Amino acid sequence: MLPEALRGWGSYREWLEADPEFRGRVAFARILPAKPPRSAPYRGAFAGVLKALGLVPFAHQKEALLRVEEGENVVMAYSTAAGKSLVFQAPVLKAALEGGTSLLLFPTKALAHDQLKRLRAMAEALGLRGVYPYDGDTGGHLRRKAREEGLVLLSNPDMLHHGLLPRHGPWAPFLSRLRYLVLDELHAYRGVFGTHVALVLFRLLRLARHYGASPQVIAASATIGNAKEHAENLTGLPFVELREEVARSERELLVLLPKALDRKGERRRSPLLEAAYLARSLAEGGLRAIVFAGARKSAELIARYAAHPVVRPYRAGYTARERRRLEEALKQGEVRVLVSTSALELGVDIGELDAVVLVGYPGSVSAFWQRAGRAGRGERRALVVFIPREDPLDEYFLQRPELLLQSPPEHAVADPQNPVLCPLHLHAAAWEKPLTKEEVLCLEALGELRERNGLYHTPRRHPHRDLSLRGLGSTFTLRGPEGEVLGHLDERQAYWEAHPGAVYLHGGEGYLVRNIDRERREVWLLPALEDYYTEPRAETDLEVSEGEPLGHGVWVGKVVLRERVVAYVKKRFFTGSVLEEVPLSLPEISFPTEALWFHPPEAVPPHQIPGGIHALEHTLIGLLPLFVLAERQDIGGLSYPFYPRPLPSGGGPTVFIYDGYPGGVGYARTAARRFPEWVRAALELLKRCPCGEGCPRCVLSPKCGNGNQYLDKKAALMLAAGLAFSLPRRTVH
Repeated sequence: MLPEALRGWGSYREWLEADPEFRGRVAFARILPAKPPRSAPYRGAFAGVLKALGLVPFAHQKEALLRVEEGENVVMAYSTAAGKSLVFQAPVLKAALEGGTSLLLFPTKALAHDQLKRLRAMAEALGLRGVYPYDGDTGGHLRRKAREEGLVLLSNPDMLHHGLLPRHGPWAPFLSRLRYLVLDELHAYRGVFGTHVALVLFRLLRLARHYGASPQVIAASATIGNAKEHAENLTGLPFVELREEVARSERELLVLLPKALDRKGERRRSPLLEAAYLARSLAEGGLRAIVFAGARKSAELIARYAAHPVVRPYRAGYTARERRRLEEALKQGEVRVLVSTSALELGVDIGELDAVVLVGYPGSVSAFWQRAGRAGRGERRALVVFIPREDPLDEYFLQRPELLLQSPPEHAVADPQNPVLCPLHLHAAAWEKPLTKEEVLCLEALGELRERNGLYHTPRRHPHRDLSLRGLGSTFTLRGPEGEVLGHLDERQAYWEAHPGAVYLHGGEGYLVRNIDRERREVWLLPALEDYYTEPRAETDLEVSEGEPLGHGVWVGKVVLRERVVAYVKKRFFTGSVLEEVPLSLPEISFPTEALWFHPPEAVPPHQIPGGIHALEHTLIGLLPLFVLAERQDIGGLSYPFYPRPLPSGGGPTVFIYDGYPGGVGYARTAARRFPEWVRAALELLKRCPCGEGCPRCVLSPKCGNGNQYLDKKAALMLAAGLAFSLPRRTVH
């Protein structure tokens, strides 16, 4: 059954192709059947709470509740809209009725406040008080009440790190009765953020044990390939894993090919423009939808191009008040379409949606279906549209759209032993309570801590203040023309997106960066009337400190990365044509990380090597998320026609792929183990891409620091073929 607005049409595809703008451009279509859950009688320990609330669990919820009853740590790897929340709500409320406490952690404040409304309503129905938020938006008076009267606390890892753990003494009554620790959206705790969260949880659990508690953990995750392993890695505790696929309604999956701009179809219309036309059509058709874009600037541009009053951008970096206003506007129908980054991928309640549009592959099968699952939570058929960008990974799935349905979910990665982040957290842990030798998780910290009477102390006065769980470096505040706070950026984002002269897009409006105050950590913005946007140009260098061979001619090791934004270019809206390049002088950012590297074979003449290895580097980076659960911005690459320093692997042309965060998080090492498959995927893509000289679908990169200069696709193809010939045969997944 289609929404009322589409009455008379047999499918979303029919409705879409009736518009000449989209006719003949649906490259793939499938109708995915509904898999509704079934109810099951439950008479266990939480039955009284459920009966009082008038709730009957589904069979998969019953199984999870029984496991919780048995005292096991449970991780639910359920599909979206499977009802994961009920499995922790019932135990948490029962514990509160008995005087026990629970701590619920969410990756974002928006999720916590969304859950707060539901839990408070449930608690009131049970005659219960004591459900409180505890985050950066919580005022001082409410924080005191939460500490003194709280039975159920909803927070996030950042507030745990900055607020509760450093001041754990006054929280002793709460921590001593801690019965449940809930980790919602567990899959969001991966990569660098996941590494931080693992170390924060280590600190929390040691303090809980200090006060006599041993909390049971209930975790909820989207479908990832290693939910049990990931939960155990984050907490250090054993888990039982439960899986269930639920689809409350049918979903119609369409792959929409951007409009061809030439007869051969080699040039296509911008996916951002394509998404803007579709967003406007959805809004005018009376449908409620989310359009997911891959980056902040993309979300802003799509909303700007749509030029419709009920199509609005939504992303991280907006203030909490602005985000909640937009969420409520979509829920109430005042806004029909939100153009979002991954900020709305997680389960904030925004009502029933008719459609989800994905502008580009989000980097993993898990994220693809997590976003797609935001629609189709009622009885009506939902629409999911995938618009491929001009990008190697998107082109890969455009050629094989059935893999979107067949590929298994990827594994999440987090590394509590990270040599940069682990010592920082151990300083914070030692400040909270001196560490035993067994609690010093990484050897790098031993030289920095001070040992007295068998316990390890920190010499640092404010270790918590020096440690941010998100981003790189300290945070910059964005201030509008009247001094109002518009949002926040980490140091790296500030230099890339809000440098002097940049056009910064916010809320669909353009602002000109007046100046960046590095001492006060502020960026000042002015209203912009410019008809262009800006993109940075950067110089990057990499120095190897140590390395080891992993076979197939691939090396992995520790490196120091140095990066500086040196210029920016002005580009016209809609066409993307370059107007001018403006030089900049900004500080260098440097940090240690991990990289893999290899020396390509002598398959091309010397004069083709620079362009060939640069193009091959771009193709490999574009395809890496096929093999490692990494966001595109988490990884980077460099190619040297001749590496200027000694290498343990020898000299000559060298290609590096590196983790884009301090200390590394295991992406490069994991990718090196799958090098044969990875190279063959790159070779196949280079062969099948119809362009002659190279295009964004094979070798051009939107992240290239020098603007995709000096690329040679033909040389990249010969180098990839030479590499593939020398490697053992393996199947590409």
